[in-house]
Amino acid sequence: MSETLTTSARPLPRPDANLGYLFRLAHQRFRALLNSELEDLGLSAQEYGILSVFETRPELSTSELARISEVTRQTMHTSILSLEASGLVQRHASNQRVVLVHLTTRGSKCLETATRRVREVEHAALADLSREDERTIRAWLANLAAMT
Repeated sequence: MSETLTTSARPLPRPDANLGYLFRLAHQRFRALLNSELEDLGLSAQEYGILSVFETRPELSTSELARISEVTRQTMHTSILSLEASGLVQRHASNQRVVLVHLTTRGSKCLETATRRVREVEHAALADLSREDERTIRAWLANLAAMT
């Protein structure tokens, strides 16, 4: 991994800072690390997120991908065109209205490599935690994500 989560020239935020502010800073830093790790694969963290959806569903429409990724259809369409130009996904019409997207062989290999790198970043983020602390944080984040 080219960077670590603890090495930074920036001052550390205070732990008692506003929770939203801390979430934003943590998200920005984590996303920057992912982007750095995926850069030589020609992927951004957002594009990795799109490709990773195909780990559980072999093909999806652009609209389904947009809903899952919580972006507009227009944003997803632009991302799919970029991934298609890179040879990572293919599109094909399932009927006159629906175009399905699936990974290419190259896309599957790229996703495997990218997933290993993402797991390394995650591991680095959790490195200073005990197993119990990690379980607590994961459970708390999952509960927070499930809030309505």
